[in-house]
Amino acid sequence: MKKISSAVLLSAGILFSTASIASMNGIVECNDCSQTRSQLTANEFKGENVFVVDFVNRTAQKYIVEGKDTAQLTSMTLGELNRINQKYDYRKAHLRAVKP
Repeated sequence: MKKISSAVLLSAGILFSTASIASMNGIVECNDCSQTRSQLTANEFKGENVFVVDFVNRTAQKYIVEGKDTAQLTSMTLGELNRINQKYDYRKAHLRAVKP
């Protein structure tokens, strides 16, 4: 009985984590970008929440875009950062969040 419940919980956890990664479609790469360039990159991407990842500096930034050219840097939750790191796990680079 314990084996079955453990397997079910593990399967559900994997399923939900994969679904949450798929829902984060607003991820844009901008390697070795300045703060200004990453904000411009976020403005160019269509979406409300835009995540700009930089693998050279190993950072991830979250922008909220409300209209044209209004990307504002905001705090990223630990869950969002973990999902981004899971998505790019094959790169063997652990990203850190940039605080506004």
